[in-house]
Amino acid sequence: MLHFAPVTIADKETIQAFFDKSTFRNCDFSFSNIFSWEHYYNTTFVVHDDQFIYIRFQVEGDVPGYLFPLGEGDLKTAMERLMEDAEARNDEFRLYAITPEMFDLIEKAMPGQFAYEKERAWYEYIYSSQDLIHLIGKKYQPKRNHINKFKRSYQWEYLPITREIIPDCIKLYERWCAENGGCNTEQSLIEERIATQKAFANYEKLGLKGGALRINGEILAYSYGQPLTADTFGVHAEKCLSEIDGGFTMMNQQFAEHNCADYLYINREEDLGLESLRQAKMSYHPVILLEKGFVKKL
Repeated sequence: MLHFAPVTIADKETIQAFFDKSTFRNCDFSFSNIFSWEHYYNTTFVVHDDQFIYIRFQVEGDVPGYLFPLGEGDLKTAMERLMEDAEARNDEFRLYAITPEMFDLIEKAMPGQFAYEKERAWYEYIYSSQDLIHLIGKKYQPKRNHINKFKRSYQWEYLPITREIIPDCIKLYERWCAENGGCNTEQSLIEERIATQKAFANYEKLGLKGGALRINGEILAYSYGQPLTADTFGVHAEKCLSEIDGGFTMMNQQFAEHNCADYLYINREEDLGLESLRQAKMSYHPVILLEKGFVKKL
């Protein structure tokens, strides 16, 4: 049995070293995501023989599984170690957040031993950074209209998120919570609140990059994230009060311009199976709809 340990902020350098060598663009290989949400997923990890990192967690409350093993050793050996670990724990072996590219690698290493099932709610939306910065063409006309109306309606400025304005960002989050019925009742909002608090408390240590809109003298929108690969930036959070007409569109465009211009792609993560969120993400015309699912033994 592998000896997994909880993920702490002190583990960033160890875990990030494996992520830095990865070319997978999915948001699951983001240390800030893993750390901020470890309370919800009960995320643990182990580095074995300095070759592979194994990450174990739980989905839907108590269903255990693993991420794709990252490393430079033999993938078949890594998969066998994870299967042995699952068997020792009396767990059904599952790998989660698996893309078709990952499954192809698994099939090549161990052909015909696994089934792959895709889950639409886990698909990630990846955009051209230049598309989101410039919003050129007829398909982006509605977005440009929102931005032009925003600029006519408000006095505003874009600010990088620093320790000095984080308290104002937290105040905005509290206002957003109140606007959405409070963040102390619905479980998903409780978990998100904890993740948000952890992200802001460890903002610099996590290496997060973010921006905020000061609108009529107040911070009323923010967004933050971190690079996922050399060519892809991951947006982990975005908040704006609904009363700000065009606020989300403006926040999206300004964040892309100021924080993501050096990257080819911007990953705005999953839609969680929410139809309204799916429509909003599709309205920005992703260039990659990154399929994900889970792998189990046949």
